[in-house]
Amino acid sequence: MVASSASAQSIDFETINEQLSDGSLNLDDIKSDNQLSSSDLEKFINFEGIDGILPDGSEALDDMKITDQFSSLGITFGIDANLDGINDPGKSPVLEAVGYSKKDPKSGFANGHLSKLDVAAPSFESRLGSFFLRTDTPKKTIKEQNLLITYNSPTSGASGEIWDIDGGIRGTEQWRIEALGQDLSVIDSILSPLGTTLTLDAKPWLWSFDRDVADINAIRFNFVGTKKNVAGLAFDNFSVYSVENSEKVPEPTSVLSLLTFGIFGTMLLKRKQRKTPKELGIN
Repeated sequence: MVASSASAQSIDFETINEQLSDGSLNLDDIKSDNQLSSSDLEKFINFEGIDGILPDGSEALDDMKITDQFSSLGITFGIDANLDGINDPGKSPVLEAVGYSKKDPKSGFANGHLSKLDVAAPSFESRLGSFFLRTDTPKKTIKEQNLLITYNSPTSGASGEIWDIDGGIRGTEQWRIEALGQDLSVIDSILSPLGTTLTLDAKPWLWSFDRDVADINAIRFNFVGTKKNVAGLAFDNFSVYSVENSEKVPEPTSVLSLLTFGIFGTMLLKRKQRKTPKELGIN
């Protein structure tokens, strides 16, 4: 197993937002050379498409099965219920439109504070955009929610957001994000916060891998919470090769770097309906 310089890094947006509010972090301290380059932008997936069109030319639609629509970026999406590191035949995550419609009762998450489905917490709407990726409605086993992202060529890093990690009387939610090596064994992992309350209700939690060498062949989201049949993965803002250009995407080893990578590396990449830091009340 190859050790990583920063190993698996995760970012707690709650802490970052608190530090912005109390003044211990200042957006003026962030340098422009810490932002993602144009080439990194092309490898960032927010599932919105360009004018609603995905890279393969198909139109982004609610409940669309997502498999190889982003293959031009060197990745495919699938489900790995049996944890063998291989896409399960006939299973795939789906695209989910933000907001609830009576014509489509399926949803990716519930906003407990607002009692609405697929609606972001206040001030996070622009991060979620109009679409996100979700695993399908649970049927026989919660393991059918294990999202798998497979690379054509290995990468040294990646990042993304899991939304709405919460819990209550029905049990807890928690995810172990696993980096798989060439033999599809786990070579690195990140454990999400344990969802026992509504702290992350309808909000994103950002994870990232930052390794010394390009040895990540797949990334799997393994559900390890206690909920039995009411948990699904809501995923968005995926940076496919987040450390490909390390001088432009610094290792998130300090709170300032975490802020740069988390806020500017994802929120400012939303191409439509995105708010400025001032509009979000974090100036």
